[in-house]
Amino acid sequence: MIKIKALNHAAFRVSDVDKAAGFYEKVIGLKRVPRPNFGFGGAWYGVGNNALHIISSENRGQKPDPLGAHVAFEVEDFDEAKRTLKEMGIEFLEAPSNMGAGRQLWVVDPDGNTIELRTEK
Repeated sequence: MIKIKALNHAAFRVSDVDKAAGFYEKVIGLKRVPRPNFGFGGAWYGVGNNALHIISSENRGQKPDPLGAHVAFEVEDFDEAKRTLKEMGIEFLEAPSNMGAGRQLWVVDPDGNTIELRTEK
């Protein structure tokens, strides 16, 4: 049996690394970390003891999809995250508050990858 110790990283394909980097840095608030030169475009972001990798590839394009592939980030202040998305004109989908799974909302990056922003409170 395989025994997982921890999540190391999640990765998304993006069509435009600069555009995606702007989203992850300015909207989501991630900080870029060093990435080896693999000979293709991409960027890495530190997320606690884990990482998010974006990798240059073709555009996918979707609406927020909480049931599809996504990465979830815990946020310090859910209401502030929601307010920021509204101010930036970023479309999001919010889970009903009575689901018992904390507070959740979903956005998409410029390539249609679904991002969950959540808190247990």
